[in-house]
Amino acid sequence: MFDPLRRLKYLPWIELLQVSLFTIGIAIAFDWLFFQIATVPAIRPTIAQLFNSPFAFLILLSAAVGVGALGVAVMERWFRQIVITNSTLWALVPCLALWLWLRSFLPVFPQLLLPPLTFESLVCVILGVFWKGKPYWR
Repeated sequence: MFDPLRRLKYLPWIELLQVSLFTIGIAIAFDWLFFQIATVPAIRPTIAQLFNSPFAFLILLSAAVGVGALGVAVMERWFRQIVITNSTLWALVPCLALWLWLRSFLPVFPQLLLPPLTFESLVCVILGVFWKGKPYWR
């Protein structure tokens, strides 16, 4: 009998969770670095004005696209044992979403650029994954 979920069993889930954890770790580091730069008194008014402008929403969405693209770049660079296909790209999306969701429970780190898991940020993560992973679609 045909099992449509059979392909899901054979995806490299552990490695994809490691890729996404490493990706979110890099994104948290960039977010912390941006927070440290934003606390410099000479730069603070410019950053505040930028995040109070109408472009703030676009900045957050582009950061979510960057997280998705960074996930594929990490997988290409440091996890070469993973065969990147359309299925692994789709499997990377819930792994990234899981770590973004768990990231929202860590109030220790400042959260300026790294978006919380919302529908809009999830769509942008999907766009980033498939934009960077375009050569692997087939």
